This record gives sequence, C-alpha cells and structure tokens, in this order.
Amino acid sequence: MCYNNTIFMYLIKIYTTITIILFFNVNLIAKDLNLQTFNELKKELTNNKITIDQFNEKIDDFNITSDIFEISKDLFLDNSLSIEDYLEVIENVLISETSLIQKNESNDSQKNIITGINGEYIFQTEITKLSQYIVGDFNYGELFDNKFIFENNALKEINLTQNNEDLLEFSKAKLIINDNNFIIKSNVIDPSDPAAPLKYRFEGNIDNGTVNGIMTVSYYGNELPQGTILVEADTVKNISENLDSDIIDNIEKINLKLKIVSVNINVPTELAARINNIEKLTLLMDSNKVEEIKYEEQSNNFFVNKNIRSIKDIKIKLTNKKILKGKSRLVIKQFSSENVAVYWNIDLSTNDPSGNVIIELVGRGPQIELIPIK
Repeated sequence: MCYNNTIFMYLIKIYTTITIILFFNVNLIAKDLNLQTFNELKKELTNNKITIDQFNEKIDDFNITSDIFEISKDLFLDNSLSIEDYLEVIENVLISETSLIQKNESNDSQKNIITGINGEYIFQTEITKLSQYIVGDFNYGELFDNKFIFENNALKEINLTQNNEDLLEFSKAKLIINDNNFIIKSNVIDPSDPAAPLKYRFEGNIDNGTVNGIMTVSYYGNELPQGTILVEADTVKNISENLDSDIIDNIEKINLKLKIVSVNINVPTELAARINNIEKLTLLMDSNKVEEIKYEEQSNNFFVNKNIRSIKDIKIKLTNKKILKGKSRLVIKQFSSENVAVYWNIDLSTNDPSGNVIIELVGRGPQIELIPIK
C-alpha cells in the first residue's frame, strides 16, 4: 500500500513538472508572437496602412497587464505622449514580459537561451526600400558599411558609413537583448541635415559569428507622418573569399566598355549621346576605391573633352573585388551650373558584366543610361 502511494505521488510530481514546463513554453511562444505581431502592426501604422484606432484595437487583444502601459495609453490618447514614446512603451513591456518568463525557467535552459554578446562585427547592408521623400541621395541596391562593437552585452560603438564617410552620428544608443535576437535603437543626426529628427533601428541576430537583420532610419518630425521610414536596408550575406574572380587583389585600373541604351528626349543633340554608342572609360584604383576616371577621346562620342569638363566627387567602391557601386558628379561644359550625378552599379564577377550607369540631372530624373559590355 505504501509502495503504491509512493508511485502515485511520484507520478503526480512528474505530471506537475510537465504542466509547469508546458505553461512556461506556451506563454513564451505567446509573448514572442505578441512581439512579432507588434512589430508587424507598427510597420503597418508607420506606413499608414492602418489607423491608430485600428492599431489600438489589435493591441488590446494582447491583454497586456501593465500599469505603465495603461498610464502611457491614457497619456497618448490625451495627446500628452508622443506616438514614438507610446510605441516604445508597448515594445519594452512585451520584451519585459518575455524576459520574465525566461527567468522562471531552469538555469540549464537559461544558459542555452541567453548568451553574451561580445566582439566586433563588420558587415554590409543593402538598400531594399526608399521613401518617396528621399530624392537623389540614395538608390536601391546601394551598400552601407556597418560596425557594431559589443562588450559584455553592452553596445560600445556603432558606425554606419559609405565610401569611408560617416552617414549618421549616433547618440543615446540602446541595446535590447531578447532571446537570441537583439534590437539597437538610437537617435541619429544626418550631417547633411542636422535639424531633421531621425531615429535609427536595427533588429536582427548573430548566427555563427555573422550579423543578420534589418536596419531602418525613420523620421519623427512634423513635416512628415510620425515614424515615416526613410531608408530600409537588409544585411548582405557574406560572399566566400574563395570564389574565383577575374579581378586580382592589387588592382591598378579597370577598363570599361559602356553602351548607351537610353537617352531622355531632353538631352541636347549636340552632346552626341545616341543609343548604341560605345563609350570607353578607365577607372584608376587605389585599393578598392576609384580615384580617377579617364576616357578615350578617339573612340567616344559623349565622353569627350568637347563635352566633359571633369568627373569629380568620386565615391565609388569595388566591393568583394567584383561589384562597382557608388556615385560621382559629372560637369558638362555647356551646362556647368547644372547638378549632374552619375550612379554606378556594375557587377564584374563574370566575363559578361552586368548592371548599369545612370546619368541623372538632379531633380529632373535620369537622362542617360549605359550598360557594360564585353
């Protein structure tokens, strides 16, 4: 009899333990889904796909039990709290609830979930979305160079550059670690427009020493809808350095043959920019940067001394020894007062190069398009 009671009590303990584990796991999954759903709703709200009333209705379904949330919601509805701060409160509450559940799990499970973030991470992000309010500054497919330095789960340094120039100045950067993911949020200043109220956000993870995720820069002023995403960029997967390439390490110059495939009707005929013309250019390199662009006078029609005064402000980089990306400025003699930008995006990884070069009259759109040929 005593033996049977012992077995019975033992089975109850096992059942209780399993029930507790299931309770924590189900709740953890629910909170993770809440956080994921919140991020999706936040994106819909900032892109004006849903109204704030629709957003609040869906947030109420989360059944958030937090006095801070309730107070913040009341303040927001009374126009005493900005939408930016309101969204941040909701996000932090959801993250805190998830973290609380994790802390109640066993120490062994916690060690498997939460790991320290340390070290320096250098990676690239590629522009995947651009707001209609961004004119001429960036193009789809352009690359940013990113650097994070972590020390004992703290963010010590963050940089965003292009062609070795800082694009943003960071202040009050904040690191949030959630399970195997992390979020970096920061106020940022665009040196070209210091008064613009901008926010930086990176959300991703670290997998086998590689950072994966999405970076956004959003506007929080009065001239545009609050939270308008100006630029969104995704991390670029590392390309193996063992890939065969026709480009050697110490490149002194790159010879290009470009064919004109499109000419705007507003381009003056005296510039001799005609479809199917072949233009030859030589790019003089310093490591992975283009230092100077020269052209062959005898074979060209458009890129000739009669038309071109100079090619300046060159910010073109050879990425992964195969991708030419960047921009330069073209000064045309007859129209030297005009702001003419040249956008470069050429893939030299094969014997048959691809991509294009677009000559744009800033504010008036593309004027000439050229493509590389063998």
